[in-house]
Amino acid sequence: MVCGRVRVTLILILLLAVSMVPLSADSPYRLGVLRGPTAVAFAPVFNSSTELADGRPVEIAAYPDPPSLIAAYIGGEVDSASLPSNAAAQLSGRGVGVEVAATFIWGVLYLVGPAHTSLGELRGPVHSIGRGASPDILLRYILDQEGLASVIRVEYGYAQVELAQLLIAGRVDAGVLPEPFVTRVLRENRELGIVADLQERFEAHTGSGVPQTVLVVRPGDPAAPEITELLRTSVARVLAEPDRTAELVAGLGLGLDEATARSSLPRLNLRVASGRESHPALERYLGILYDFEPASVGGRLPPPEFYGE
Repeated sequence: MVCGRVRVTLILILLLAVSMVPLSADSPYRLGVLRGPTAVAFAPVFNSSTELADGRPVEIAAYPDPPSLIAAYIGGEVDSASLPSNAAAQLSGRGVGVEVAATFIWGVLYLVGPAHTSLGELRGPVHSIGRGASPDILLRYILDQEGLASVIRVEYGYAQVELAQLLIAGRVDAGVLPEPFVTRVLRENRELGIVADLQERFEAHTGSGVPQTVLVVRPGDPAAPEITELLRTSVARVLAEPDRTAELVAGLGLGLDEATARSSLPRLNLRVASGRESHPALERYLGILYDFEPASVGGRLPPPEFYGE
């Protein structure tokens, strides 16, 4: 057992060492994004010929899930990454160098249930995804704040793909899902609607939105301002040209068909704020996650430098 722990520790040390090796000037700057809504924000610049001021081309690669992108970031395969904010906090807690360059997705979670029903009218169980994960904590926080925790029973047992299928089939009455699953469920089952926009509910109780997805860089990365500006430019184009964006997303194979990408765009809550600008919202959100489940943010809250201070 001790040997196994030593081996794991050595592997982590080596990975951290690799992640801190400076790149040569002629190496591409590699940005990792997640398939789905996160990649939508970068769709207009995905295959662009953007170069940094030092002449390095920017290469964007899509990853299927947070664990694979996190491994790529730790291993030095990417220089910056778009990650769930609590996953970035977990990396900080593990001693991995991360700094929030920008927050750009402000929540994509919705409670789907019987059409024309309000949250306070629900009496059956609400199915949550991932006990102790951020969507579950967000739901339970809202129920607590609105005095509904003793009225609405939260149940678990389904991942988001299965939960979406059960909602479409009418075998589950209500559940929390992220986009693009919300769009797909509402399209396939016309008896369902959005019972609660969890972002709106959260903001009503905290005064800020849900800083769900962040762009992280390594501390001191001189390219951080340029990558943040690239993100700002891309998001501005997404919001100004939704039809073109949907077409791009479908063509890039990012896990969304054109119709789903177009319909889900208004519910992605895309808005770019720098790490410093989003510091108060991030700190408040991560603090709520920590109060419910410390492990969800890595067992401790990030230091001020995590927010680009």
